Amino acid sequence: MIKPSHALLGFAVAILSASTVLSADAENGLRIAQRWCSSCHVVTPDQKTGSVDVPSFKEIAVKRTDARALSMFLSDPHPRMNLELSREEIADVVRYIQLFNPDAIVPEGGKDDKPAEPARG
Repeated sequence: MIKPSHALLGFAVAILSASTVLSADAENGLRIAQRWCSSCHVVTPDQKTGSVDVPSFKEIAVKRTDARALSMFLSDPHPRMNLELSREEIADVVRYIQLFNPDAIVPEGGKDDKPAEPARG
């Protein structure tokens, strides 16, 4: 059973993230993913490996097509995800993940441009 306080928190996160996702920046989402997520997840098409039994961003994009649901998940990450992201950073990462799935539910006004490939250096 969901406690009323958890339901209220989830509702608040959904409302706040909805407006933030509208102006999400997929390029910043890529930068955040490369910095914080790539040690476990495969976050770019050219990344060769991630941790065993950890889904790639492409797999996540196929499973979680709703931006609000993915935003809520990232706002309360599982224990191994030892990081806290702002609402704007979460929206940026969600927008980047959605680029892997053309059928994802993108809020009206969301950017559809693919981020630039990461600089090699």
